[in-house]
Amino acid sequence: MHYKLAPGILVKSENAAKPHSQSSAYLNSLLADLESVESSFDYGCGKLRYTDALLETSETLALVDSEIQLSREQVLKGSKTSIRHLTRESNRLRAYNNVEFKNLNARFERGFCINVLPIIPIYAERRRVLGSIFSHLHSGAQCLFVVQYRNSDFTRMSRMKNARPWRDGFLINSLRGYSFYGLISPERLVSMLERVPFRVSDVKLNDGSAYVWAQRP
Repeated sequence: MHYKLAPGILVKSENAAKPHSQSSAYLNSLLADLESVESSFDYGCGKLRYTDALLETSETLALVDSEIQLSREQVLKGSKTSIRHLTRESNRLRAYNNVEFKNLNARFERGFCINVLPIIPIYAERRRVLGSIFSHLHSGAQCLFVVQYRNSDFTRMSRMKNARPWRDGFLINSLRGYSFYGLISPERLVSMLERVPFRVSDVKLNDGSAYVWAQRP
């Protein structure tokens, strides 16, 4: 997604997407313990960092992101391709941009929103994302939300000359444009979810990240 914050400041969230090689061993271990369901979605799928692990837990998987992220050619798991192209070749994957997903008349048995909220620099947009996720879950279905609340690299980056404070994080201006990196405490995430209104069922903390399961009542 692109977020215009002020004249000359356009945040490109795709700049913050990490490759498949930088997946979290802790998160992968959590995913490996999940029972399989028929349908899931990965909201903010980025560079497909967890697609393989999620397909082990679900018969079908919807990949949700901005149209730019879905359509652009980029290196995904070692090959230059696009998410749109990959999903056309698979009968288990579907791709939806954020507008398509919002208008989709379907509900899923499980959702994932992994390190998405902290790279959204507008609070109202975070609330919109949470509402869209909530509306696409079956009653009783859960979504796993992952956010960072502590990061030593962020502390170092925030002191760089091309960084400036913004909301609960900071902006970095580079050759690729502006990126935003935020930190969301576990307590604040739980509060955000309960206002939707999700029912939070579990909170785990590991190495500066919070892993929160939230259920649609």
